[in-house]
Amino acid sequence: MIRIFIFEPLLAGTPNPGPFCIKLETALRLAGIPYETSYTTNPSQGPKLKVPFAEIDGRRMGDSTLILNHLKSVVRFDLDVKLSPAERGQSHALQRLIEERLYFVVLYSRWMEDANWVVIKGLYFGMMPLPLRHLVPRLARKSVRNTLHAQGMGRHKRDEIYALGAADLNAMSDMLGDKPFFFGAEPSMADTSAYAMLITIIGPSLQSPLKQAALSHPNLVAYTERMGELYAGAGRKLKLAA
Repeated sequence: MIRIFIFEPLLAGTPNPGPFCIKLETALRLAGIPYETSYTTNPSQGPKLKVPFAEIDGRRMGDSTLILNHLKSVVRFDLDVKLSPAERGQSHALQRLIEERLYFVVLYSRWMEDANWVVIKGLYFGMMPLPLRHLVPRLARKSVRNTLHAQGMGRHKRDEIYALGAADLNAMSDMLGDKPFFFGAEPSMADTSAYAMLITIIGPSLQSPLKQAALSHPNLVAYTERMGELYAGAGRKLKLAA
C-alpha cells in the first residue's frame, strides 16, 4: 500500500500549497498508481523533516524525488520510458533548474513579500491557539529567510531575485516551444516538476513579479492548463482516501 502525506489543499487556485506535494501526486496520477492520502502540517513526522513524505508497505520515505525513484523499482513505472538518453539528460537538467533554483524564487515571493505573507501566515498558522499564533509565524518566517540566505537567493536584491526567476521561466518557455509537453506528445517526469511549480506561481491569487513573468508566456499558461486537466482527469480514475 502507498500512502502519501501532503499539506491540506487550502490555497485556492492550486491543488496543494506545496509544489513538491503536487509533483508527487501528479506523477502517481499520471502513472496510474493507486495511493491513499493523509493530510499533515507537521514535517517532523517525515524522515527528512519535510512534507511531502510517503509510507510504502509500512516504510516511511521522504523527498519526492527519492520516493518516485524507489517506486520506479517497486512498481516498475517509468514516465521517461520514451525519452532518448539525451532527452533524459535534458530532463534531469530541467528538473534541477525548476526545483533547485526557480523554487527559491517562489519561496521568496510567498514568504518575503509582505502582502503574500499575510495570506501564507493565515493559511499555515491561523488555526493555532494564542500565543502560538503570533510566535510561531515569526519564527517560521525567520527560518525561511535564513534558508534563502544560506542557499544564496536571499543574498540578492528583490529585483535581482525576480530577474533570475524570469530568466528561468524564459528558458522553460523556449524549451517548451509549441510542443504539448516538454519532451513531445506525452508528459514525462519533467512535466510533473514543471506543472507543480507553474501552477504554484500562476494559480493562486498571490501577486508578484514572478507571476507576471509567468503570465507573459502564453505557451506556459496553456501548458499549465493542459497539465491541470490531465491531473484532474487522472485523479478521477483513482480511488483516493482523504
